[in-house]
Amino acid sequence: MVLFSWNLQAQDEQDFKQFGLQKQQEAVQKAQKEKTVVGNNNVTIQQVGYQNYTNIAVKTQQSNIDVKQLGNQNNLDLYKNAREINQSLIQKGNNNNINDFSANPYSASNTQILQYGNNLNYTSYGSNSISDDMKIIQRGNSGSILILNR
Repeated sequence: MVLFSWNLQAQDEQDFKQFGLQKQQEAVQKAQKEKTVVGNNNVTIQQVGYQNYTNIAVKTQQSNIDVKQLGNQNNLDLYKNAREINQSLIQKGNNNNINDFSANPYSASNTQILQYGNNLNYTSYGSNSISDDMKIIQRGNSGSILILNR
């Protein structure tokens, strides 16, 4: 069983302006290439925009987590304890939030969460057989989803 934590925050707009367009492009390329591999655990984070924040803390035997944040001020918090995690999270727009919390060490999590728009909120607590293989797509502006699994 492997426990790892990943925290990445995009640089502020002032930093990009200070270093110019060339440094901004280098930072974007670096963020696209960020990848952590520990055993059978993969986390890929791509952030394009300003003030995007990702915090991932998982305890699992095997995982493949793919995060894409395209826009500004998007936030993602992922805290999971599961046997296996396969998750794709995409935020395209501004000021979107994903909070996903689960502590069932015997479960397998295979979910997709896609947010296309602005001011979208997704919060999920727990996991069960119904939430496995779930695909959530939010489109538009100012929408919220709250999922409580027992």
